[in-house]
Amino acid sequence: MTAERSALVSRLQQQLLKEAAAAGWPYYRGKSSRVEPTCWALLALGAFWPATRGAWSDFARPHLQWLFSRQAPDGLITDTEPVLANMTAHALALLVATTFPTLAPTKNVDAARSALVRTKGVRIDVADPKQDNQLQGWPWVQETFSWIEPTAWALLTLKRLESNPRSQGVAARCDEAERLLLNRTCVEGGWNYGNASALGQDLRAYVPTTAMGLLAMQDRRTEASVQRSLRFLLDQRLSERTSTALSLTAICLRVFGAPADDVEDRLVEVVSRSEATGAMQSIAMAAYVLSHEEHRLEAFRV
Repeated sequence: MTAERSALVSRLQQQLLKEAAAAGWPYYRGKSSRVEPTCWALLALGAFWPATRGAWSDFARPHLQWLFSRQAPDGLITDTEPVLANMTAHALALLVATTFPTLAPTKNVDAARSALVRTKGVRIDVADPKQDNQLQGWPWVQETFSWIEPTAWALLTLKRLESNPRSQGVAARCDEAERLLLNRTCVEGGWNYGNASALGQDLRAYVPTTAMGLLAMQDRRTEASVQRSLRFLLDQRLSERTSTALSLTAICLRVFGAPADDVEDRLVEVVSRSEATGAMQSIAMAAYVLSHEEHRLEAFRV
């Protein structure tokens, strides 16, 4: 890591430390704690915890406990009403718990895992020659259609949680989620947020959803659709100039063993916008990506 990048990472981490509430982090500076930015802040700070600040466990435990204090009786983690539990946020919280297993209460993790396996997107009985609407991945919120981002996060998290061989129920959910992602791959490769087509019109793929889809399918990389999607991401890796898109792209490319130096260089250029607006999740994502000098990114490998 160059001295310049090291100084940037240190500055980003200091902002995270400054904006930490007694428990959790907000989406934006000065607001209430929320699940997703708290998860990313824990990943970012845990990646390069400064020894001068004492034990990581003492710092991190209250924040993880806050995450699980947001758990409803049905096991879903939410920072809004239980019925509106965001499945992307729930899956991310569970993934973070697997990254710091000694700090997360086992019974809460088990309940969150069961809730993730149990939750499914609704089926739609409408024939579509290009898409199988009977396949069930994960919705944004319960009782709605399956979307790519929550399906990818949930699939990645279940693969991280499970040892081989997977339990039968989890294996079935993972298998169906993989089939859904393969079924909804866009023509040019990659993934849209929802469908690959609608009303007979092919839809375009997006960079962040493609990065997440690839991370979820990293152990199926010989699939033609996955290879096509990786080529799409490599071609479009600099086309979406946001901290979120660039961070997810860098993580994905590193996990796949592809070069990502130019993606990280672009992230260095744009993260100042996140700093200016106080976007804590974007700051945390950038800090996580840029602090990994050896690019291990173990939280995202299966």
